[in-house]
Amino acid sequence: MNGRQSLVVMATKHPTYFVDASKMVQLDNDEVNLVVTSPPYPMVEMWDAIFAKSDPEITKLLADGDGWGAFERMHKIMDKIWAECYRVTSVGGFVCINIGDATRTIGREFALYTNRARIDTKMIELGFTPLPSIIWQKVSNSATAFMGSGMLPAGAYVAHGHEHILIYRKGGKRQFKSAEEKQHRRESAFFWEERNFWFSDVWNFTGTRQKLDKSAERERSAAYPFELPFRLIAMYSVKGDTVLDPFMGTGSTHAAAIALGRNSVGYEIDPSLKRTIEDTKINAVGWGRKRQQQRIDAHKEFVKNREENGKELKHFNENINMKVMTSQETSLEIDLPEGKWF
Repeated sequence: MNGRQSLVVMATKHPTYFVDASKMVQLDNDEVNLVVTSPPYPMVEMWDAIFAKSDPEITKLLADGDGWGAFERMHKIMDKIWAECYRVTSVGGFVCINIGDATRTIGREFALYTNRARIDTKMIELGFTPLPSIIWQKVSNSATAFMGSGMLPAGAYVAHGHEHILIYRKGGKRQFKSAEEKQHRRESAFFWEERNFWFSDVWNFTGTRQKLDKSAERERSAAYPFELPFRLIAMYSVKGDTVLDPFMGTGSTHAAAIALGRNSVGYEIDPSLKRTIEDTKINAVGWGRKRQQQRIDAHKEFVKNREENGKELKHFNENINMKVMTSQETSLEIDLPEGKWF
């Protein structure tokens, strides 16, 4: 890393509560600045048992062929958690939800169960403002994937190779009033070229390892990759903020928060994931150092290529000892996490 290295010792906090997130009694009103999460996807079969633990009627509805009835009851369970997210999110704070629609045959009827649309409806009802969303194109999916009868018309269906990242804000734009708040915001800036890349409405990167270790009660995690919460936390929060994940899973949101110098809090209903989450937090320092160094190296290459093409960069960042495109980047700091996560 060129210039002065900005090292951050882990003074941030990252607790996980192994309780139902429908009552976040540990959190005060307006305490959270950003929510980043990926809930169980209603009508994806691997999550049926999880939903049925909260509402046994779901099992009966599925057995009776009432897919839409089961779909609605699954979402009613998550509605309570979205309501708590609204309570604990500060004015100007964001909620980012990674969700996929589900395709499934129930009672001999094949259908798309529109999770994205159902969550949109609830979030607007709660008072959130919907913002432009992101399509996560999971490039691991085969380009020749399809469902149905192959080459025969009116019998084949498009295979979904993407998921949605839904983005909402509570109230109007966030206000940074004190000198300290403004400084944290400046230090948390991203590079011009990162802005152009991250704020695209289509992201392309692979998923992550699904198989859990032997301590977990279930075999697959459905975890999203580290890169997804890393980008969202960098885009929608500043250093020292608190990030919430009400469906913590394997702890990817904790890891990204650690890498970026944010606090985080998680809720997870499955206590068998405790060891996995702790391992994730321990590994987060190494992941964070690598990812932050990648940002520096990528910017160095960007500057080199731009100058080789005869294009000038008029601003300079002393923290990283490199030229930058805009004045907003001159106070940007790239922290390389060190030490322990606690």
